[in-house]
Amino acid sequence: MKEKVLKSLREAIIRGYLTGGQQLRQDEIALQLGVSRVPVREALMQLEAAGLVTFYPYKGAVVSTLSPDEAKEIFEIRSILETEALRFAFPNLSDKVLDRAEQLIEEASLEKDPFNWSDQNWKFHSFLYQYANRPRLLAIINSLHESVDRYKRIYLKTLSFYSESIKTHKQLVSRLREKNIEEATALMKKHLKNAEFHIIQYLTRY
Repeated sequence: MKEKVLKSLREAIIRGYLTGGQQLRQDEIALQLGVSRVPVREALMQLEAAGLVTFYPYKGAVVSTLSPDEAKEIFEIRSILETEALRFAFPNLSDKVLDRAEQLIEEASLEKDPFNWSDQNWKFHSFLYQYANRPRLLAIINSLHESVDRYKRIYLKTLSFYSESIKTHKQLVSRLREKNIEEATALMKKHLKNAEFHIIQYLTRY
């Protein structure tokens, strides 16, 4: 039951149906979803851990907002952790694994919906990171990703970001095939820096 509530609330936040600062009343959510308040509170606490919800005294749960400074810090941490995850994964990235990574790139290139494309984009990244065999590291990276993902989905509706990302992903796989981990991690840092720039630009504007 909690998973149903979690999925519903997470989707509503990520797609912007529930906006930053909006109060999340547990009794109303429970009524709408036809559940008790227990799974709603459990789901909200899990969303708090992911950075999507904040609890305030006397106010309860609200949808988290993100400042440009917070976004910058998140991307700085992501850059460190994701390049390390790629380094850990590197010895395990066989030609077969990289063939599958290229298939994921092609699948993403066919996606036109910005919300779905963001899922495809993360599917590619997390596919590579899983070969690091560091589940705790990946859990932290995923949590940081979710904190900024909804903003990326919003700005993707107005910015031409698809082709640039697809190109970078292809270059990344090429560097990995060449066993050039230094250029691969440099590409990863540049890729994340570019996403950081666009999200901060969006947050500053709106």
